[in-house]
Amino acid sequence: MTPVSELFSSPLMLPAASGLMLLFAGWFLMLALRYRRRQDKQLAHLHRDFRALTAAARGVGQRVLEIERRQRNLAERQDQLDLYDAANQSYDQAISLVHQGMGVTELVKNCGLSEGEAELIYLLHRLDRTA
Repeated sequence: MTPVSELFSSPLMLPAASGLMLLFAGWFLMLALRYRRRQDKQLAHLHRDFRALTAAARGVGQRVLEIERRQRNLAERQDQLDLYDAANQSYDQAISLVHQGMGVTELVKNCGLSEGEAELIYLLHRLDRTA
């Protein structure tokens, strides 16, 4: 008989080999379970990170929308101020011309005012000059 066949011919060798194989299988199963638990922990951590990033992205999106809304409001206000300044500039120029002694027709011609506006400015600021 060969040495290998002699080993398996012993009545205790088959149960011992089976036990050893069972021990190795248990050890590999334990390693696989540890690996699986580690993967589960990593997956849970990734889920937490993903939820946090999603919440942060949502917050950033809301802030961007708020900033865009504020920018539109500021642009509208700027446009209104530009219109207001343009209108006031002609009134300021008209007042200055009245103080220099110009009449209503010159105000209409030089400042782009209606005749009624020019007369009102002339009357109000002519009185300031004479008072």
